[in-house]
Order: sequence, then structure tokens, then C-alpha cells
Amino acid sequence: RKGANGRVGWGRFTLFAIPIVPIYVTGDGNTEVMNEIQAALTHAGYKVEIAEDAAAGTGKVLVCKVDRFKYNNYTWAFPFVPTWGQTKLDVSLMGPDQGVLWNRQFEGRGTSWLWFANGYSRAAKSSTTKILDNMVSAFSADEFRAALEKPTPEVKSTAQVK
Repeated sequence: RKGANGRVGWGRFTLFAIPIVPIYVTGDGNTEVMNEIQAALTHAGYKVEIAEDAAAGTGKVLVCKVDRFKYNNYTWAFPFVPTWGQTKLDVSLMGPDQGVLWNRQFEGRGTSWLWFANGYSRAAKSSTTKILDNMVSAFSADEFRAALEKPTPEVKSTAQVK
């Protein structure tokens, strides 16, 4: 499953954790992930421009693929409702005609232990906070800065003017 939209987990019941109720993201989860990455880049000292179409640009583009966004809770012990899950992101700095200049995978796990409530938001926020802390460190590292500073080749047109 790719992305952070749609069904992201299950409410589970019985001693065998049988899935009974699907859990869905409200809003646009992918946009929210990109907003958080933009915040991490800004915190690391970069000025961020959002590219509507990454393929159309001639500069470097940071691309994020959501590999996993899955959370579950266990309602058998109600009113105590433990919730757990995981988020995995694959982030790449792409250069025109250069392919991948830099790549990192970020993973975070989150849990919550609440009475009478579902803790999906709290578990997801815990997971995302861990990931963003790691992103700020990665975006501040010399390796990322070197990839950004790598010269971009001149884009040549194959069209002929007559």
C-alpha cells in the first residue's frame, strides 16, 4: 500500500485481535506528510518551494513516498484501548538527468494507552514526531547539503529551429 490516504488500520476485538472496524484517514494524509516535511526542511534552514509537477521542473526536487502508514487498536480490553502503529517514508533528492542524488528511509512507531478513546491520532503523531526529528538531523547533515550543492547539468533541447 502506498500513500497515507484511505484505510490505515483496524479496530480489533477478541483475544485473537480479529479486525472488525476499518479505520480511515480524514483529510488528505499525503498533503499532511508533505507539509510536515516542508516544516522539517524549514527548521533545518532551507527555503522551500512547492513543485506542482516535479517532472516539469529543471531543478532538484525532494520526493517522498509513503511506504507504510498503518495503525491498529485493540478494543477487547475496553475501556482501556491500546493503539499502535508504524509510518515508513522513503525520501529522495532527485536531480534533472542525474537520478537520485540523496536517499533516506525514515521509520517511526507510535503507541497510545487511553481510557474510553481511540488513540490513532496520538499514536500517529508520536510516530511522525520521531520521523521529523530524524529528518531535521538528516537535512542538516553535510551529505544532504553536498547533494544540494552538486552542480546541475545544463538542460539541452533537442529541438531544431529552422
